[in-house]
Amino acid sequence: MPKALLLGDLCQVTPSPSSDLFTELSAEANGTPVVTPADITSARRVDTHTLRRLPSTVIGLERYHLQPSDLVLVRLGGVGRIALVDERVRNWIYHSSCIRIRPDASRVDPVYLAAYLAHPPVVDELLSRAQVGTVPVLTAGSLKGLPVVLPDLREQRLMAGALSEVGLQMEIQHRILARLDAVRQGLFTQMLGDEFPGTPLSRPTGALPERRAPRTRRTNRMS
Repeated sequence: MPKALLLGDLCQVTPSPSSDLFTELSAEANGTPVVTPADITSARRVDTHTLRRLPSTVIGLERYHLQPSDLVLVRLGGVGRIALVDERVRNWIYHSSCIRIRPDASRVDPVYLAAYLAHPPVVDELLSRAQVGTVPVLTAGSLKGLPVVLPDLREQRLMAGALSEVGLQMEIQHRILARLDAVRQGLFTQMLGDEFPGTPLSRPTGALPERRAPRTRRTNRMS
């Protein structure tokens, strides 16, 4: 049977910078890009299309840079959402609502660990460890104490390969579905136009016909 080790013995768990640093986060800023909870997808990846940055005046955050194979876990609010960092996100930093997990790759495969932490019973355990308040908050200390069921490294990598293939197929299917949805909407637009069905058609351009004055008693007697 696979052994169980504590997450803190397998990984570096690093809390985020102060939330005060992210008050001026903006798509127009030109500083360091930031991974926020909204950027973490259901495929456990970082969506880079909605990029937001810190102002260029914010410096000295090298300790919080992300590297490929790091994991970013949401610790505030939607506890348990997780993303595996790839090369596109190198040297970005993570939001104060997240926490960084840096696995020791000689002991635990990052893909395996990301899948393990996203497993529903494990997410439930994370939620049970979160501090209860207006929103649940997961601390670095409680995360380090999480048991991780750990097959040998060869089995982890086999599992990681299978999971990566499944993830690739899911991504392909999502793209197909997105294209089919666009085709469906296009068919309706081609048939019905862009207006709500039943909306009066636009009047033709040009001079409007002259309206006759209403008949009064006086004009009735004169006619």
